[in-house]
Amino acid sequence: MKTKLNPEQQDIVNTQDVEPSNSHELSDGIQFQFHALDCAQLQPISELYQTWMQLYKNDIDSDLYQHPDYIIPLLPILEKAHPQYPGYLMQCYRQGTLIAAGILLPKNMSTKVLKGLGPARLLPGYYLSGNRFLVQPEFQQDETLLKSLLESATTFCHQQKSVFLLLDDLLVNDPLNKIAQDSETRFLKFSHTGFQDRSLIHFPKNPIDYWKQFRSKSRGKQRRLLRQNSEMTFIRVTEPDQVADFLEAAHQISLNTWQTQRLGLRIKNDDMELEELVFLASNGFLRCYMLKKDDQPVAFKIGHQHKGIFRDVEVGFDLDYASKSPGEALLLMTLDDLIQHDPPHTFDFGEGDAEYKQRYSSEITQSGSVLLLAPTIKNKLLLFYLKSSRVVDRNIRKILKATGTYTAVRQLLRYGKLGSR
Repeated sequence: MKTKLNPEQQDIVNTQDVEPSNSHELSDGIQFQFHALDCAQLQPISELYQTWMQLYKNDIDSDLYQHPDYIIPLLPILEKAHPQYPGYLMQCYRQGTLIAAGILLPKNMSTKVLKGLGPARLLPGYYLSGNRFLVQPEFQQDETLLKSLLESATTFCHQQKSVFLLLDDLLVNDPLNKIAQDSETRFLKFSHTGFQDRSLIHFPKNPIDYWKQFRSKSRGKQRRLLRQNSEMTFIRVTEPDQVADFLEAAHQISLNTWQTQRLGLRIKNDDMELEELVFLASNGFLRCYMLKKDDQPVAFKIGHQHKGIFRDVEVGFDLDYASKSPGEALLLMTLDDLIQHDPPHTFDFGEGDAEYKQRYSSEITQSGSVLLLAPTIKNKLLLFYLKSSRVVDRNIRKILKATGTYTAVRQLLRYGKLGSR
C-alpha cells in the first residue's frame, strides 16, 4: 500500500527544490531534490536506485545504514508506523551532476528519552540514516557543501511538520557535529545525551597481543570471571537463519535489564529489528553473541563488523544473574572470538560511558546525539522545558554525589541491589 500524503506532501513527492540559506556561498548550479521513498520506484533497474547505489560505492566512508538494500525492506514497516511521515532520499546536484545524498527516515522520540520531567509525550521527527551524507570523493572536504546539506535537510524536515532532525551518536570530531554546533547555524540545537566518553579498542598488528596490556592481576580476575560463568553456553550469531531465534531470546533478556527499566524496552523483536539483522547477516556483517544457561538466555550482544570496525550496538543481561557479571563475561568471550576469527582493527563500544568500557579500551574519545529544530516559538518553549528538566536532574545528581549515595542509588536503580554489575 502506498503512503497517502497530505496536500503539502503531494507537492514535494518526487522532486522539490530547496534553496539553501547560504546559496550565495556555493558554486552556481547547486540544486536539492527530495524523493519520497517508495518500494515500487526503487527496483534495482530503476534510475533512482542505480544513482543511489553508485554514490554509495563511490563514497569510501559510506555506512551500512545508507545502503539502498538496507533501507528498502524497512519502508513498509516505517510506513505502517509513521503513515503521515514517509522516508525521503535527499539528492544534491551541481550543474546537473549528483554530488551528494542523504536518507531521512521518520522517528518518534519520547520526552522521557529526552530527559524531560513529567508525563511523557511522543515527538515526531526524522533521523539521518547512517549519521552522515553520501558525498562524491572530490567533495568530501567541502564544509560549505556539508553545511548546506545539513541546513536543507533540517528545513525540509520542518516543512513536513516534524519537530526535529536527529543526528544520532556523532563523534565529537565529526565534521557534521562541528557544523551542527557552529554558533552561526540558524537552527536550535539540543543534546539529550550530552557528549560522553566513548571507548575504542585498537587491536595491535597481532591481535592476540591485545591481552598483553593487562597486568597479571587483571588477567587473573578475568579468568576467574570466565570460570564463574563456565557453565554457560557461548553462542555466535552470524547467519540469517539464526536471527529470528536470537531476537526472540534477546527480547526475553531485555524484559529484565537495567537499560529497559531506565530507558524503555530495548529489544522489541519486531519486524524492523528482524529486517535490520537479516540484512546484516545476508551481507556477512552480522556478529551477535549470547550466553545461555540450561537453554535459558542470560546475556546478549548485538554487533556488526564493516570495513574493519566492530560496532557494539546493544547489550543486555538478565538482572536475575547480575551477581555473576554475565555482561562482562560475555564481553571477554566476544573479544576472544573477534581476535580468533576475522579480527577487526577497531572495537567500538558505542555510545554511553561505563567503567568497564574504559578498562578494556585503548582510546577514549567523545560522542553524543544532537537534535536540530527550526527556531519557532513552539520549539523554543520545548527546549526550555527540556533544558530545565536537565538542570533539575543534574542538581539531584550533585546532591547524591555530595552525600556519597550516588553510586548506591545508581546500582539500586539499575540492578535492584548493591554491588552488582
